[in-house]
Amino acid sequence: MKKLKNVWLFLSFILMVAGMASCSTDDPTGVDVSRDDIIGTWKVTANDWTNSEGESGRNDPEHMGKPLSVKNDGTASFRGESFNWTLNKGVLTLSDNRGRSIRVVILSYTEEEIQASYDCTFESEMYTEEGNYTFKRV
Repeated sequence: MKKLKNVWLFLSFILMVAGMASCSTDDPTGVDVSRDDIIGTWKVTANDWTNSEGESGRNDPEHMGKPLSVKNDGTASFRGESFNWTLNKGVLTLSDNRGRSIRVVILSYTEEEIQASYDCTFESEMYTEEGNYTFKRV
């Protein structure tokens, strides 16, 4: 009988651990930054990406050195494109009138550098892309 009680205690412990693990989220929030922290011009110093077409790259010349300008009026520009932006719990969301939504999770922040992961959805083209960026303040 004592053996059966130990088995039940062990199974209860396993279920409790499994329950706690299932409470984790695949939708991480970023580090706590304010609007004032991210406003300014940033330059890409590293990037990597993969897309829904099976393509991938690292330190792509089309991105390296390109400025990201985040303005106080809620607009931003990157690679010649204009976006509206919002910031919530370390997640910067960029959107445009073409149906693109880019979710940027700020993984680390200093006054001079941002490291972030992103995922991007182009609704009209059923295309997705995800990756990482490192930005240095200009």
